[in-house]
Amino acid sequence: MSEENKTLVRSFFESFSNGDLDATKAIMADNHIFHFPLADEPMDKENHAGAQSVFKAAIPDLKFEIHDQIAEGDKVVTRFTVTGTFTNEFQGLPPSGEAIEFSGTNIMRIVDGKSVEEWDAFDTMALMGQLGAIHTHH
Repeated sequence: MSEENKTLVRSFFESFSNGDLDATKAIMADNHIFHFPLADEPMDKENHAGAQSVFKAAIPDLKFEIHDQIAEGDKVVTRFTVTGTFTNEFQGLPPSGEAIEFSGTNIMRIVDGKSVEEWDAFDTMALMGQLGAIHTHH
């Protein structure tokens, strides 16, 4: 199951990169829960899909590059880098036209070929600074 689960997770990130958010949503189980560092509480399937849509709209060329994947039991850990260009407004922040890049780690728990739970950990300060949400000193 480990290799099948890693393939499923790769297809999730490839679909997100390609803007096929219906495909990412199809991988989420109906009871899917997403733990996201910038959200006050976990997101359900609809809210997670909505957040993906908003982020992809702001960064249309967004791409996930997968560096490592480790699978054990029902979980897959993926280390990734996200790149793209901040082209469109994001939650009230005006687009800068600048490149964004941040790295992170995703843990996905898979049951019966669907993501039931996901945890993201990533460099939130780098992302917020690149989006202009916070001012960083160089």
